[in-house]
Amino acid sequence: MKKIFAILFAALCFSAVSCDKNLIPDGADTNSVRMSLTPEPGNIPVSGGVFEAVVIVHQGLNLNVDWTVSVDGDPAWVSVSTKDITTHFTGTYAGDDTDVVQKGIECTVSANLSNKKRSAVLRFTVANGASVTYTINQNAK
Repeated sequence: MKKIFAILFAALCFSAVSCDKNLIPDGADTNSVRMSLTPEPGNIPVSGGVFEAVVIVHQGLNLNVDWTVSVDGDPAWVSVSTKDITTHFTGTYAGDDTDVVQKGIECTVSANLSNKKRSAVLRFTVANGASVTYTINQNAK
């Protein structure tokens, strides 16, 4: 009986040591930047327009990090700025409704008067200078 308890105790101690949450495994990705844009704008119509989207950026093991946005090459036909976006969620039960404010973008695209499709690259940059891009496309007339 003592042998069984000794084995169980040893297994418990080993599992407690191996589950250290502060230990980052060798080779873990701690730098790459990932992002989501919701809702995705799809192809921008020829007439142009404005779209808003919530943006979530993760870097390595850090979730929802601060970011800035810019447009590569700064084309005159597109502009982007940050904006707080409020989303309303309807709960299942009375009183469960809530509003959630998240950081997002507002993107303004001018009408495309050419016969060629065009695209622009939105760049989301985090504090250490790393970035991730999202390409928007606009149809031609």
